[in-house]
Amino acid sequence: MKIFSSYSSNQKELARIYIVYQKAGKLYPPSEALSKGTVFPELYQPYKPNKKG
Repeated sequence: MKIFSSYSSNQKELARIYIVYQKAGKLYPPSEALSKGTVFPELYQPYKPNKKG
């Protein structure tokens, strides 16, 4: 199988993607997902600021 690309050896690579496959699991209900910003509980990480000084 031959893959054709417009990328040549004298060009810089601008970006590279990395995709992690996930199994579909538990989902938040729509109203909770809207307030948390995600439907996936595994991705929910609320911001907790440091209380220094």
